[in-house]
Amino acid sequence: MRSSSLLARPTVARLLTTMSATTLPGDVKVTEHFLSVPLDHSKPDGGSLSLFVRELVAASKAADDLPCLLYLQGGPGFPSKRPAFPPSGWDKSALATHRVLLLDQRGTGRSTPVTAKQLLALPGGPQAQAGYLEHFRADSIVRDCEVVREALCGGKKLSLLGQSFGGFCILTYLSLFPDAIERALFTFGLAPVGRTADEVYAATYKRMEERNRRFYQRYPQDVELVRSLVAGLHAAPA
Repeated sequence: MRSSSLLARPTVARLLTTMSATTLPGDVKVTEHFLSVPLDHSKPDGGSLSLFVRELVAASKAADDLPCLLYLQGGPGFPSKRPAFPPSGWDKSALATHRVLLLDQRGTGRSTPVTAKQLLALPGGPQAQAGYLEHFRADSIVRDCEVVREALCGGKKLSLLGQSFGGFCILTYLSLFPDAIERALFTFGLAPVGRTADEVYAATYKRMEERNRRFYQRYPQDVELVRSLVAGLHAAPA
């Protein structure tokens, strides 16, 4: 039986602050948002957290009704990527058609952080610390994303881009709220459905061997450097 926290629907967000928009090189309009969300979405009257979202949009399209693309960072435990200005890579491509939302997942970046000092101060010892950290898993992050979708995208469907752990968050999102998603893009972080972890890693090792071969063909001078590093690690293991 699923716990009440897994079954909980996200609550309506309270938009705490929206900073004045700034136009940066590359004709990108940047707006920073802070939203209030419950620590536990199944207990909306309990404690709360602050979420930070950086919104990017092409300045020439700022008034247009563009769809939203939400980026989910890898980790877990890392804030969202910090974009370059002028934009390049996928940022540049996405801004041609979407508003891009960069979320600092709960516990990271400019959202309410999780710190060792904070955890050690909790009454109840390790049990209480583990209980608190339960609220920072993918299921809570996804419910935060639903809050962001309602507050900043007018409840319209999201496109999602997930990097590493962000891909696992997308899988959780697809399980809990599939109707909220327009499309999901992975770069990567996909559970080995139908395959064991050993099979997945065996395929990864083969790919690594091939990439290493290509690297050393291009930079043959690095062969001896890497060998010396490996020898040093063997001589003084941690």
